[in-house]
Parts: sequence; C-alpha cells; structure tokens
Amino acid sequence: MSKNKINVIIIVINPSSGAGKEVDYEPIIKRYSDLYGYKYMIYYTSGTGDSRKLKNHIDEFKPEMVMAVGGDGTINLVASLIIDTQIILGIIPGGSANGLAFNLNIPTNFEYALKINLEAQIKSIDAILINNEHYCFHLSDLGLNARVVKRFEKEGSKGLLGYGKQLFKELLTKKTYFSYSLKTDNEFKKSKAEMLVITNAHSFGTGVKINPAGELSDGLFEIVVIKPYPWWFVLTFIIAGFSGHLDKMQSVNIFKTRNAEIKLEESQEFQIDGEIIGKTDSVKIELLRNSLKVVYNV
Repeated sequence: MSKNKINVIIIVINPSSGAGKEVDYEPIIKRYSDLYGYKYMIYYTSGTGDSRKLKNHIDEFKPEMVMAVGGDGTINLVASLIIDTQIILGIIPGGSANGLAFNLNIPTNFEYALKINLEAQIKSIDAILINNEHYCFHLSDLGLNARVVKRFEKEGSKGLLGYGKQLFKELLTKKTYFSYSLKTDNEFKKSKAEMLVITNAHSFGTGVKINPAGELSDGLFEIVVIKPYPWWFVLTFIIAGFSGHLDKMQSVNIFKTRNAEIKLEESQEFQIDGEIIGKTDSVKIELLRNSLKVVYNV
C-alpha cells in the first residue's frame, strides 16, 4: 500500500451510466487540475470500439492513472487494459451497479471521490481470468442474478430501484435450478444450484455481503453456491446478506480456491461485472495475484 502524487491522468466517462442524470463533470475536473497540478485528458465512451480507442490513448498519453467514471462495466473496460502494468485504476462510481467501488469504500459523490483518487491511497488487488478471455474484478455469476441483469439491460432499467423491479419479476417466475459440477484446487462436487457466484470481493454494490470472508488481495477467490431453496429463503437471505452471515445459511456453500472449473448439464446465463456474456455450460477460472493497482478509501 502506498500514497502517490498523480501527475498524468486519463479520465474515462460513461455518459449513459447510472440513472441517466446528466452531470457536467468537466468544470470540476478542471478546477481540481488547477488545484492539484495534474495533466489530464477526458475520454467519453460510446459503446463502439472503446477498448481499441482507449488503448491507443493510453499508449500515446502514458498516464499514471486511468480513472473510470461509471459502473462496474466501465471499470472492467478500463481495468482490462491496464492489468499487469504500473498504471493505477481510479474509480468514481456513477453506474447502476458500483460493486467494486463499494468494496473499496469509494463514495458516490463525484467531487469527494475525485479528491480521494487524486490523493491516491493505492494497493494491489487480485483479478480473476475467466475462460482465458474475460477479466473479472468484482463479481460474476451463473443463473438467477445473471437473468436479472439480462432483464435489467433488456428493459433499459436504471439504478437500484430498476434492479429491484427486475429481481422481483424473476423471483415471481418458476425457480430454475440447474445441475453443475465444480472442481477446485482441493475438491470436486456435483450438485444443483439456483446460482453460482464467482467473486473476489465480499459485497454486491447494494451492500449485501454475498461473500462475507472475501478479500480483494488474499490470493484466493470464492465460489458461492446458492442451492435450491424454499419460498421463505429470500427474506432470510436478505437479512443474512446485510448482516454478514450468509455463509452460515444451510442453502449456501462457499469454496475458496486459486483455480476452478465449472461444468453445467444445461447452459445458463452468465454475467461478468454486470455485463451479460451470454449462455455457457463451461467456465474455467484462474486467479491473477496482485495484478491490478487500485485507489481505495481507508
């Protein structure tokens, strides 16, 4: 952990993130640039070719920090380009889902979060590589929550209330548990689940502690199995999630590992850091130790 002065920054803003409220960030950024003495450029995402365009800007501008203003999807875009480098990931939460920001204790107020980023308390965290193709920096899952995320995207929902609406719709449908096999470093298991969560963090952006013992830099990730549950489980799940006792529930199993492989009898919806990947029946997972430098709030 260290604290550095940042001199050169790329600020990546997703203009369509969050609840759709338009905010003029540029005057605030300019004011803080004058105050802190940093050089910066702003890149607005468009949803088309952002990874390639941003990579070119990083190569040309050579920033010490790339700051993501948006939700977990925007953070994933930025982090995937600077993983295994000395470039620091800055975060200003502004999305419908701000899970990684929540786990790093970064506030949603733009100006306060900007100040935290510029004062740059830094640590290295682990990342997760999925199917040798996708990076996960917060949370991925198969099954129930991925279906909720897909509903959320399809209907153009925004914010926590929008997510709650889609979750309620999903819970009203017939439960669709599935059969899976899970191989970790230490064990092999075959069973049924409503949802499989792959995570290195401890909480959803809502504050629900899906993985109470999760640590971003402990050299392990967790797979949380939500087993088929009775109707009253949802209420107790919410209570246990907010109180940090989810791991004590009979319908929940948590496995710690550095590598894992999941196979499904029937393909399920899969999301990574809030972005739908599509249906899959096989997931290979590998931990990347201390691979990303991030700003956090003590």
